Amino acid sequence: MFPPRLCLIALLPVLLLVFSCGLDEPQDPLSRKERAWLEKHGPVKVGMQKDFPPFSFLDSSGTPRGFSIDLWRYMAGRLGFEVQFIPDTMKGIMAGLKDDKFDSLAGIFPLQRRKAFFDFSMRFFPVATSIFVNAKITRVYDLRDLDGLRVGAVEEDSSQEVLEIAGINPVLFPTYKGAVVALGQGRLDAVVMDEPVMLYYRKDLGLLHKIEWARGHPVVDRQDLALPVLKGDEVLVRILNKGLAEASGAELKQIGERWLRR
Repeated sequence: MFPPRLCLIALLPVLLLVFSCGLDEPQDPLSRKERAWLEKHGPVKVGMQKDFPPFSFLDSSGTPRGFSIDLWRYMAGRLGFEVQFIPDTMKGIMAGLKDDKFDSLAGIFPLQRRKAFFDFSMRFFPVATSIFVNAKITRVYDLRDLDGLRVGAVEEDSSQEVLEIAGINPVLFPTYKGAVVALGQGRLDAVVMDEPVMLYYRKDLGLLHKIEWARGHPVVDRQDLALPVLKGDEVLVRILNKGLAEASGAELKQIGERWLRR
């Protein structure tokens, strides 16, 4: 029989191997309850604006693309769930989430009126909303100068609320592209829209000389994108917050550089 000390020495490599294997096992960032929710639920259905570049849109082949799409795919990969994107208009995705057709959306502003229906994740990206005018309109400096002009906004977008609070009744469009085209063609005098979206379309549609900022580049609203869920869905909110935490820092910066350098 070997002495106890020799037995311990002989077992030491085995013990070290077992210990090191335990250290190599990845730690699940989700709780058991959260993991069980995902396993029982199946694919997370995400309503996406189909023409809200650079955040979410369909490319020429009908594939979902954009900042928010890449963010969702990253979170799904890190947390181990499947994500399914369902494209619609802004009005359509808002109604779809209220009707429980979606689990969440690609990203919207957590406006106070929306909090009556939805709970929100942590905020993940700041967006400025500004006034843009047809190049023939030269004397618009702020919202007050829009009185009497033909002003466009997208239905259910935050810009509709900005204009209505200012006492302006906008011409509502179902799509962002439709509003931009109407402005470029002179069917509208001005549009209030999120800056990245307008700048994306202004370049892609060849409207650089037909659409301009209002004088002084006035910002009429600043909000942050967040991920909504139906009111009371606490488990999914926690999952989304952990996904966003996994993406914070270098990964979020990399996604931003991919889509927002225009």
